[in-house]
Amino acid sequence: MVSRIFEDVNETSAILHTAAEFDLDNPHVYAQVKADYETVRAALQTSGFSSLTGKMGILVQPRTKGAGHGSISRAFYARTTFVAHILNIAAWPGMPVAVPEEYSA
Repeated sequence: MVSRIFEDVNETSAILHTAAEFDLDNPHVYAQVKADYETVRAALQTSGFSSLTGKMGILVQPRTKGAGHGSISRAFYARTTFVAHILNIAAWPGMPVAVPEEYSA
């Protein structure tokens, strides 16, 4: 995963902030991502598409794709705390950093 620093709306440059390799090899993280997926899946099966909300999920949430406000498509998005964990900006509570310190320099 790569993050960059926002410069301007015209995207005249892209300054690299962080590059981090990430895998769902941590069983706790994998279990939570799977649970988030299953929550959305169960909502779809029992209550339908209109029951999906961005409030679902701990690490991954369903949200409208694109502009929103009437959008009829959804995508899965990593929550900001999960992205911060992946990029070693902040550890997910109770979890070690995603990339050990000796590899992050």
